[in-house]
Amino acid sequence: MKAMVTKIPAARMFFKALADLCFPPRCLSCKDYLEESSLLFCPVCFEKIEFIEEPFCSCCGKSFPSGENHLCGECMKKSWNFDRAQSLVLYEETVAKAIGGFKFGGRKAALQTFQKIKSLSPLPLSLEQSDFIVPVPLHINRLRKRGFNQAALLAGYFFPEEKHKIKNTILLRTKDTIPQTGLDGSCRRKNMKEAFVVKNREKIEGKNILLIDDVFTTGTTVDECARVLKSNGAQQVEVLTLARVKE
Repeated sequence: MKAMVTKIPAARMFFKALADLCFPPRCLSCKDYLEESSLLFCPVCFEKIEFIEEPFCSCCGKSFPSGENHLCGECMKKSWNFDRAQSLVLYEETVAKAIGGFKFGGRKAALQTFQKIKSLSPLPLSLEQSDFIVPVPLHINRLRKRGFNQAALLAGYFFPEEKHKIKNTILLRTKDTIPQTGLDGSCRRKNMKEAFVVKNREKIEGKNILLIDDVFTTGTTVDECARVLKSNGAQQVEVLTLARVKE
């Protein structure tokens, strides 16, 4: 049995190397061919990725050029429904191409690279203490068209040891909203109004929820999710996204 156990990783490595040989991996951004597929960014593109690190806004996660963690100007004026939000990297061209290829091109091989990005993040992530991990849901129409919910897949790769906490049916999207891209803050809020509902309210009463999404743009979507969750009894709602739009 011991010999069999030791052979399994070797076999996986062999088949992975064979797959890389037969189907050469390419960079998620520039499309250059890579020697292997454990990180789907070439060295040049990977160097362009801007990891978010301290200092940052202690509420919305906005990155600061220097100083200490503190509230940004918007968070001092605005009251969010979520308690705290953090993102791993800035949403610049390299990351945008990678996320676009994943979401709209179906390149799910990117998930292992996104998982690697989380493991390399210098942020003191302390969001894993939640009772439930809830991906931001897609409307059934968009889910059928795309074939997957990117937030749900990210949740599984971000927290492979806590998949029992991931709940895909607690928060549902009942309104088929138009894409948020290109909308200003006011239109985004109107677009998201009454877009989400909670199923089985009793499950989340008094619970701490971690919301997962791919990109934090204005925060409108995750904030509306947090509002609905808290109005249905959630104690605390925190947010983790892969990327955050650069301001």
